[in-house]
Amino acid sequence: MAELVLDTSVRGAGLVILSERGTVMGLREVAGGAASLQEGLRDLLAAVAAPVSSVLVARGPGSYIGVRSGLAAGLGFAQGRGIPIHLVGSLRVVAETVDPLGARALVLRSAGRGGVLGQLFAASDRGWTAEGPSRLLSRDQDIPPSWLDGAGIVDPDGVMPAGADGRRLPPARSLDRALARLGAAAEGPGVPYDQVSADYAVRVGAER
Repeated sequence: MAELVLDTSVRGAGLVILSERGTVMGLREVAGGAASLQEGLRDLLAAVAAPVSSVLVARGPGSYIGVRSGLAAGLGFAQGRGIPIHLVGSLRVVAETVDPLGARALVLRSAGRGGVLGQLFAASDRGWTAEGPSRLLSRDQDIPPSWLDGAGIVDPDGVMPAGADGRRLPPARSLDRALARLGAAAEGPGVPYDQVSADYAVRVGAER
């Protein structure tokens, strides 16, 4: 059984993946909008004929239109087939591209218009666990000193703000492989269908 994984949180750089037990079986890169996403999804499902047992969607923070398109596509697919849907924070996805070589990791990502998204993660036996919600910073804003205490930095977009003087954690896997790992790790009944939109509106990016 395969997992369908959608990450359209980065503007113009969405991924639609079919994976099985953490291994990527097929992927399509999409622009992130609804039309491109649906086309990529149809193409991938036609190319990889595998029954899908669950859906994982990156819920943000990120591109507003992209995140909403991904949530709508994932929800429609899950509801239509009666399978569970799981949500994961977009910065947690980036954290999973590196291995827990230390106790903490500070993930940074471009928010567009000079903004920087940041979130701190702690190493655990399940990979990385968010220590708190994400925050929106600017490039000329100092990162809170507590965030840098013993933390390695994951900065795929090269947006490190002022005051972020720390060692960079080397990538251990690509973004698609990180998504596949998270898809395989998602267990249980998932998020109730009638709470998906509410979860995004109230707790976007605040995964703990």
